[in-house]
Amino acid sequence: MLTKTDDDLPYDYLVLATGADYSFFGNDEWAQHAPVLKSLEDALTIREKLLSNFEQAERSKDIAQIQGLLTFIVVGAGPTGVEMAGAIAEFAKTALTRDFKSIDTKHLRILLVEAGSTALSAFPEELSSYAVRALRALGVEVHLGRPVKAITDSGILLGNTWIASSSVIWCAGTQARPAATWIGADAARNKAIIVNADCSVPGQPDIFAIGDVASYQTGFNHPLPGIAPVAKQQGVYVAGVILARIRGKTSIPPFKYRNWGTMAVIGRSHAVADFGKIRLKGFIGWLAWSLVHLMLLVDFRSRTSVYLNWSWAWFTRGRSARLLTGVQRKKPQPTRAVYDSLTDSKN
Repeated sequence: MLTKTDDDLPYDYLVLATGADYSFFGNDEWAQHAPVLKSLEDALTIREKLLSNFEQAERSKDIAQIQGLLTFIVVGAGPTGVEMAGAIAEFAKTALTRDFKSIDTKHLRILLVEAGSTALSAFPEELSSYAVRALRALGVEVHLGRPVKAITDSGILLGNTWIASSSVIWCAGTQARPAATWIGADAARNKAIIVNADCSVPGQPDIFAIGDVASYQTGFNHPLPGIAPVAKQQGVYVAGVILARIRGKTSIPPFKYRNWGTMAVIGRSHAVADFGKIRLKGFIGWLAWSLVHLMLLVDFRSRTSVYLNWSWAWFTRGRSARLLTGVQRKKPQPTRAVYDSLTDSKN
């Protein structure tokens, strides 16, 4: 149960929406070698790492070092991993062509590795197979059914094969943040709180859990997916439950998730979309993905601005400024000649 401290805040109702974090399946030491993508800061860090690798490869004369710098490995072939691999492929091709003249593109390798037998396992087989074909057309090596056994700062052990790489990105399993232990609640395998039909915690009716931190299985053969639409719908539902209780209503229908579909974008102009009976892929799927994300923006002005920027970038393959801002560099030391000249000027 919750313990009392001097900083405790009293509550009538408590809604836990603490989200999830990546799981390294018991290999937490891998985290220092394989960054994850959960925030804007993570995305900027990964982008900077890619550009830094290109810069180093441009200056290097060591073939083995260049190959390690230009080998990018994405672990996990869910929507995040597929989108990441496609984005790196598009980004790398454009950057190497326009900005770097000494790099031989034959050294570039982009790998998407997955322990399971399929990519995008939550999608129908038709869309999953298309995603793999689209990635391979972009030059991505897709390795399915091959678990990662080790990750270091110099590469990964994929099955029994060692692959040298200085850029490994983790997009595999997730687990809920430890809210279940905070309140002494039962948890599922992914540490998510097992909740009732009204999203309340069993035995603690004034505490609710929603989104990634909740394991909602009532009326479903498997827990609801850890995606934003689930969390948003549960948030609206729980707000209604609390309001109903305040008004004295005791009979409240259980939560029902309305699945509006699932999407994944694969590089430029390729995507898959599963809307149940309607399934889209290729350029049509990408248009659907773009439209949905555009409509989720707040107002007309934002949508118009983003639409114009997207259109310009798509037709011109435009890019934003590529600046390295987070890399800590040592202050250059003056050469002996410079040192002598400085000393002479002072004397």
